[in-house]
Amino acid sequence: MSELDRLANQHILESESHLKHIDELMAKAREAQARQQLAADAASALPRLEQEHGQATQELRALGQLPRPATADTVARSEGVKGVLQKIGLELEKALTAIGDKSGL
Repeated sequence: MSELDRLANQHILESESHLKHIDELMAKAREAQARQQLAADAASALPRLEQEHGQATQELRALGQLPRPATADTVARSEGVKGVLQKIGLELEKALTAIGDKSGL
C-alpha cells in the first residue's frame, strides 16, 4: 500500500468514526430542539449543519468508491471531509454542552 493510499484510508476511517459520532449528536440536538432547550443560535444553525453533514456524507461515500492507488487529490479531499466533520462535531458539542450547563448536568 502506498503512502497516499494509507493516508486516504486513514482519513476515510477517521471520517466514518466522526460521522457516527455526529449522527448521535444530531439526534440529541434534534431532541433538544423539540424540547425547546436548544439555544436560538444553535437551533438556527442546525439546518446548516444538517446540510453540511449530508454533503460530507456524500463526499465520503464518493471517496470510498474511487479507484486505487490514491492520488494526492484523493488525500486532500479526504482530509477536507475529515475537517468538515470535525467542525460540525465541535459546533454540535458546543450547543449540547450549553444545554447541560443550563440544566446543571
